[in-house]
Amino acid sequence: METIKEILALFFNAGTTVKPGIALLNMLVAAGLSTIVYFVYKITFSGVAYSKKFNITLVMLSLITTIVMNILGNSLALSMGMVGALSIVRFRTAIKDPRDTAYIFWAITIGLGCGSGNYFMVGAGTLVVSAVTILLSKNLKNDDSYLLIVRCSKDAAASVRRETEKLYETHKLRGETITGDYTELVYQIKLKKGKANGYTNQKIKDIDGVFTVNMVARSGETLG
Repeated sequence: METIKEILALFFNAGTTVKPGIALLNMLVAAGLSTIVYFVYKITFSGVAYSKKFNITLVMLSLITTIVMNILGNSLALSMGMVGALSIVRFRTAIKDPRDTAYIFWAITIGLGCGSGNYFMVGAGTLVVSAVTILLSKNLKNDDSYLLIVRCSKDAAASVRRETEKLYETHKLRGETITGDYTELVYQIKLKKGKANGYTNQKIKDIDGVFTVNMVARSGETLG
């Protein structure tokens, strides 16, 4: 019987000052706030391929960071040991969207705040960041600036330039590739109000000597 009591004592008092009840509360708060991050990322995502795995990883990251903070508590020895253990970890996953880095840092911040018991600060911060992110993402999704990529014959290049000036509100030549078989023009354009992508693309495609017309959103999604 005494042995069981000793084992339980070691289990609940393994060198940390955080009580089991407080540790559980920290985890629950972190789970709630990281769920907000999950839905904000899903709502505001505007890239080509939404990754549910990455989104779930953000929740896991918050919870894992909270666990680490619960383990460390106020123990300097544990803190130093954890720094040494984490120093051997190398993350080599490429982050393609700069916003993903911000979401990772956001998830870690939630874990740090909940693990240290700063519920008000991390809760208020999460709500403010969520509101600002959703508000700004609307402007990002409604952006009507695109890249127009036209592959045509050398003789048709001049006609493409003239038609581009007529069809789009603004246009700027970003690149031009000339080979023995074709000429490729890359424009950054902005659509006129009331003009659909299909209409403008077809007008370019109808020019004699035009082979292909692609319109690419700034996020990298091909529209036509």
